[in-house]
Amino acid sequence: MKSISNVGQWPGALLRAIVVFCSITTVAHAQSGFELKPVRESAIIGAGLISHGTSFFLEHRNRTAPAPVLDYDRIPGIDRVATRQWSPSAHTTSNVLFGVALAASFTAAIIGDEQAKPLVPIVIITSSGLLASGVTNTVKELVRRPRPYLYNSNAPEVLVPSNNDQLSFWSGHTANTAALTFACASMMQRSNASSGVKTVTWIGAALAPAAMGYLRVRAGKHFPTDVLTGYAVGALIGLAVPYFHRVN
Repeated sequence: MKSISNVGQWPGALLRAIVVFCSITTVAHAQSGFELKPVRESAIIGAGLISHGTSFFLEHRNRTAPAPVLDYDRIPGIDRVATRQWSPSAHTTSNVLFGVALAASFTAAIIGDEQAKPLVPIVIITSSGLLASGVTNTVKELVRRPRPYLYNSNAPEVLVPSNNDQLSFWSGHTANTAALTFACASMMQRSNASSGVKTVTWIGAALAPAAMGYLRVRAGKHFPTDVLTGYAVGALIGLAVPYFHRVN
């Protein structure tokens, strides 16, 4: 059976990098347009933790479950292009994206202005990422969709199959990126930043997960419907979490 090395490492690394970057960038332009309430924060963070716990339970259960049968005829037409994709360079580009996000977070920390309440954007951004990743991981374990590289005869062989081979739907890279970037843009929209900064932030928020989705398909790790769904779910979470933190 085919697999990709380190397939499960970079989603979490990318998530942590973007959390740092978005938190610092938002702090630099934040104003009192959002607030924290103990009950609400407990509910949102609790939902994220419960979803992660559920995914861990399902992962443990699925370790001994038989792998889904590969049936090319059941793949929708829009997704079949992914079965012909295999690009180590796309995987490498994802690694570079992580490094760029990490470097940008340090840059933003250096040039960002001091604010009195950095905890507010940090909690909101982190909650968005936590909820998106928890829901994503749970759905992955429930659906267990084989990754497209399993259908590709040009993908290299490995000796040890991995449970990650069955976690194609939906794309965690794309969902997590969208949740965090859209949360950042939502908070920036209610800040005292200039209209130009807000526009650039929204453009970046939309393009970053789109680029990530392309890379995931090009690398042979996800179908187009995986990344489209991940984008939609992540963006929805990224918009919803800041919305419910607005000061009335």
